[in-house]
Amino acid sequence: SSGINAEYGGVSRCLECFVEGVKGMSEPIMILVLAWSLGFAMNDIHTSEYIAGALGENMPVQFFPSLVCLIGYAMSYASGSAMGTQGIIFPLIIPVVVHLTDDTEVYIKTIGAAFSSTVFGNLCSPIADTTIASALFTNCPLLDHLKVMTTFCVPLAVLTLLVGDLFVGMNLYPFYVAYIITFVVMFVVFILLGRHPRRRSMLEVLLDKLQGVKKTTSSSSSDSGISETTSLLRG
Repeated sequence: SSGINAEYGGVSRCLECFVEGVKGMSEPIMILVLAWSLGFAMNDIHTSEYIAGALGENMPVQFFPSLVCLIGYAMSYASGSAMGTQGIIFPLIIPVVVHLTDDTEVYIKTIGAAFSSTVFGNLCSPIADTTIASALFTNCPLLDHLKVMTTFCVPLAVLTLLVGDLFVGMNLYPFYVAYIITFVVMFVVFILLGRHPRRRSMLEVLLDKLQGVKKTTSSSSSDSGISETTSLLRG
């Protein structure tokens, strides 16, 4: 008891810390319990069978990877679990894509879209265990953490959906071209929008320079107009 009093500020202080810790953990635990309940409910109501029936048998094969990507985005965001979404989506897409075509390349594209899209909800979903744990361990508010992750993940998710799953699925170019395009776009966005916390981004600097050029041009044109008017009055 004397050691606790000397090192930790007494038993009452330890109890206060314990109560504060329980308060901090109660919200994440409730969110995780609700997320697990949602996953069990999706299995019990046979979500995969419903989606398979909604897709139908006349789905164009070239659009199937992008459709699987969209379904993975939505289901992983709703459930907050990448592995749980994969457990639901793979029994759904594999029988459907096998029924639609015999092309093994389409199989690979579809399975790749399923794997990549399910990670989205694991990063951006407010009920994902990784999101809750990250916010909790870093002592960051959950909404602020979600804003940061959404800012990074949503544009990249849209880019990969268009450049990768859609255009590669339509056989517009090989898959490695999608990697190159994605890398170039990300690099350009990083150069233009990325900045030091105490400095302005390159895009802001360019916009300021353009505004300065416009102001200079307008002021010079107004000065020339005034001089011409003055010369006419003198004449």
